[in-house]
Parts: sequence; structure tokens; C-alpha cells
Amino acid sequence: MRWLLLGLLCTWIVVILALGCTRGPAVGTVNGEVTYDGQPVEDGHVTFTPVDGKGQTGGAVIVNGKFTAPDVPATKMKVELHGNKKTGRKIKAYDTPESPVSDEIVELLPPKYNFNSDLTLDVKQGTQQVKYELKK
Repeated sequence: MRWLLLGLLCTWIVVILALGCTRGPAVGTVNGEVTYDGQPVEDGHVTFTPVDGKGQTGGAVIVNGKFTAPDVPATKMKVELHGNKKTGRKIKAYDTPESPVSDEIVELLPPKYNFNSDLTLDVKQGTQQVKYELKK
């Protein structure tokens, strides 16, 4: 009898522990294309932030007008799109004669697509395709 009770107790402990374990929030993969005035955004990034301000964010790098953002939480997200544009100027990293130089980069896209964005996306579990055709 004692072994039977001990066996039942162990079984219940295993069941309770298994029920307490979760797999985490549902996520999806967002594959997308981004164009600005009909041309692919060559270099930039996209960010996904929960509209309610709660939970994890997601994002990806935009290369040649395309991106793949894995593991984006499945919820309604605010979308921010950023594009990098080279000005043609070179800038120094430091104010010294031997400082390395790099291309000056500025934001290509207007604030209505990033900092002041009203773009949203209902991210679903699995994979989904999106296309952002942005205008000036």
C-alpha cells in the first residue's frame, strides 16, 4: 500500500510540473518587401512593436527591398520602416588626423513611416507575406 501511495504521489507531481510548463507566446515569421517611390529600399530595417505596449518586439534588416523577421510575437504590431541613404560625404569617426572615415548615412524614409508611423500589422502564427509600397 505504501508503494502504491508513493507511486501515485510521484505521478501527480509529474503531471503538475508538466501542466506548469509553457512553450512561451505564439510567434510568426513576417516576410516582406519594401519600396519607396517604386524603388526597393536597398538598406534599412523594420521594427515591430506591440500596439498595447506589452510584450516582446521583433524586427529585421532590409536588404535589396526584402526582409525576413522570424519569431515576431503574434499580436497587433506597430510597424516602423527605416531606410539608409548615403549622402556622398565622408565623415570622421573622431576629431583626429588619423581617424577612420565612413560614408555619411541619413534616413531615407519620411517620419510617417517610422517615428510617426500609423502602420500596423496583425502578426499571425506561421509565415505571412507583406508588401509596403511607400510614397513621398
